[in-house]
Parts: sequence; structure tokens; C-alpha cells
Amino acid sequence: MNRDKLLILTYGGTQPRALARQLRGCQVYCELLPVDTPAADIAALAPRGVILAGGTPADSPDEGPQCDPALFGLGLPVLGIGHGARCMARQLGGAVRHTALENQTLQLHFVAASPLFTGLSYSDRFITRLDMIDLPEGFSVIAHGHGIAAAFACEEKKLYGMQFGVETNDPDGLQILDHFAVDICGCERWWTTENIVTGAIDDIHARVGSGHALMALSGGVDSSVCAALMHRAIGNQMHCLYIDTGLMRKGDTRVVREAFGSAMGIDIHCVNARDRFFARLTGLTSPADKWAVISDEFSIIYREEAARFEGVDFLVKGTIYSDVLNFFADEQNLGGLSGYELIEPTRFLFKDEVRAVGEYLGLSPEITQRQPLPGSGLAMRMTGAVTMEKLSIVREADAILREEIEGAGLNRRLRRYCAELAETTSTGEKRCRYVVALRALMRSGAASTAYRLPYDLLERATDRILTGLPLVDRVVYDLTPNPPRPDEWEI
Repeated sequence: MNRDKLLILTYGGTQPRALARQLRGCQVYCELLPVDTPAADIAALAPRGVILAGGTPADSPDEGPQCDPALFGLGLPVLGIGHGARCMARQLGGAVRHTALENQTLQLHFVAASPLFTGLSYSDRFITRLDMIDLPEGFSVIAHGHGIAAAFACEEKKLYGMQFGVETNDPDGLQILDHFAVDICGCERWWTTENIVTGAIDDIHARVGSGHALMALSGGVDSSVCAALMHRAIGNQMHCLYIDTGLMRKGDTRVVREAFGSAMGIDIHCVNARDRFFARLTGLTSPADKWAVISDEFSIIYREEAARFEGVDFLVKGTIYSDVLNFFADEQNLGGLSGYELIEPTRFLFKDEVRAVGEYLGLSPEITQRQPLPGSGLAMRMTGAVTMEKLSIVREADAILREEIEGAGLNRRLRRYCAELAETTSTGEKRCRYVVALRALMRSGAASTAYRLPYDLLERATDRILTGLPLVDRVVYDLTPNPPRPDEWEI
């Protein structure tokens, strides 16, 4: 996958990822790097162009990280957006005077001579922040509103700055990005699911050759697509290890066995380690302690079982691009194993791209649209100690909610839905012991907000839970968004 690309240098925040998703949706490949990445490193990656993005509306162009000034001398087209535009103007000799308006709708007029705005004349936009800027030498205004430079450019050097964002809710956002990526930078539209799969298979062939690879298959979307991709590339040279921790959702183990073992013929070695995990979890109530113990035991079992496979040279991980961006580091955690090479076939794919690859490879919606589950499983969906009784309740309640949502056809609208379990302090005559909280979240920009499930659906789920699980005292609906609280109660 060494074909042409754009680089997005990020000042932080959510804007860069949103831009990356839009560009990839236009079949233009892009990667994200910290804004202070040295120009020499950028040149070595041979991008077609660079976008400066991120930060917050309150950020000052005089403070915080800056791009390497040598970037502007590489001869690459550069587009600064929002805070990136103001920083670029200042670094190139201009001056950012003061904020002229904030959080207002403004009619912008575009200068037809700029290829960045070809086909655009004027439109109303919501402007988060617009500053008065003394433009650097060689720059001119290419979009304005109320006499203020909303966008500026040095066409000769293909340097552009826009004080307004185009990543969300912009009527011409995709068109502007497309003009920059394709018309100005000359990017090829090659980022398609077919090309992603073909390129990944070629890379796997080149690396593995006649060797053998092993991966821990959890049954989640990422590891499942990785397994399918590796199997498509190297067939029976790919081996999967499935560790049943006893903390899985209802039906998880069956789905893995059927989808990968029976249907695809992948070599799956299943390990029943329920007793080992329960023994180590006994008495633990802290979420941090539970997570640490589960992670440690998983690594121990992984090392033990990996030693049973002869001739394995490679370990496979279902890393996706969000994992990489969260750390901006090359994490190579192999569960304490050494002497193996690491393969991460989906390392540069966002979640929606991973799902698309899975569908292209023939995985069923039951796999590609599976709900996320923490690595520590249902242990993180109950407060306090992990017991067989509590696991049985939260597992069944979760299955009931999933059945109702999927039966109503709402699963594709939601980012996450699950059941959580808490012990109750009820002193009523019946003295039931548990409260089940139902949770359904949808994406809203960079945040997750509670989805308003139909009341009749909630009534059916509640009735089934109270009828089938007599130890449950209450069923409640959790409307807490993320932020301020995470999706999972115990994380």
C-alpha cells in the first residue's frame, strides 16, 4: 500500500480524524501524524500534500506545538484549516490580530480564480472563529465575509488557509476537500475496499511466505476480520487461538466456532480457561484489579498455548487505526512473547473500513456488526466482585436487550448497546438483589449520546428480564452521555 497519500498533521482534537474519514470516503488515502513531525520525516513519506488541522477554537497561534517551518519549503501543497490556517499565516510572516466574530452564521463569498473553490460562489456557513489576519507576503484573499479574510492562498506555492472547518455539517466540505486532494495535489482515488484487501493480501504473502502465523481470536470485529484476511492470504498456514475466559456474552463461543471453524475451515484451537480466570478474580472488586488480573492471565495462557504450535514465525494482532492514533506510538505488545514477528493487517483501517473489509470477505453481519466488548469481558459490566450468579444475570439481560434491538432493526443506528449490573440496596419485602441498567448509545460528532429507544421495546425488554431473572429488582435506562462518563460503567 505504498501508493500516493495525503498527510494530516494534527494539533489535537477531533477535527483531524473527521477529515481523514471524509477523505477516505472520497477514496483518497491519508494518514495522521503529530503536527511537529520533522519536515525530513514528512519528505521521506513522499505525500502528495499536507493538511494542518485540529486544536480548539480558543487556541492561540502563538502557543502550543507548531509545524516544522521547513515544511513550507518542501514544494508540497499545504492546506491549513481553522487553527492550522492561523498558525500557518503567523509562521510565514503574517500576523493574527484579534478575533472578529465567533459562533455566527456568515455568508462567505469565494474567489472563482482559486482551484480550491472551483464551482463555488457564496454560501452561508456557521463560523466558529474568524480572526483579522495580516496576510504573509505573496498571499491573497480567496474567500471573505464582512470584509474579513476567511480563506487565503499563495497559488504559486500551493499554500492555502481556511479559517472555517469543512469536516462536519458543511454544504461544500467534501467538494473543497476533493478539490485540494485531487485537483491540487493530484491524488489518485485508489482507496477502495477491493484495493485494501488486495494490497493487504500481497503484503501478507510477501512477509509470511511459507511460514506460519498465529493469532488470538476474540470474536470481536477487529480480530475476526484479521483472521479472515490472513486466512484468505495464506490458508492453512494461519492458526487461531480462542481463549474462553468464561466472561463472554451469550453465544459468543458458538459464533466463533461456527463462523470460523465450520464455515471457513480455519484452524481454531479453543481453550476452556473459565476456572483459571474465576480463581484469580475471586474477591476482587476494583475495576483496575479485575482488568489487571484478566489481562495477566490471558497473557500467561497465550504464552503457554503458543508454545504448542510448531513452526509459527508470526503473531497477528487486530490493531486498527484508532488504536494507533490513541497512542501515536508503535506498540508491539505480544503478550510477553518473544522471537516472533508481528503482523497487523488492519493497522491503518478505521472501524468502518474494517467492517467493509469483513463484508467484502464474506463475513456475516453477525460478525461485522457485532457489539464491542471490553477485553476483560462481562467482568467490566458488573459492579463489585465477579460471581457466577452475577455473570449469569448480566449475560442473559444483555442477550435480551440485543435480541429486542436487533429484532426492531435498530442495531445499525447504534454505536453501542448493552446491559450493566449493579447490586441493589433494596430493603423491600421481596429483597431482590440486583439492578439491571440498559444502555444504548449513538454517535454525535466526537461524543456518544443516549439513544431514545422506543418505549414499547424497553417495556418488552424489562418484562422479559424481570420475568426470566427473579433476582433482578429493578430495570433502569441509563441516559448518561460520553463524555462526561465512559461507555462502560467499570472503565
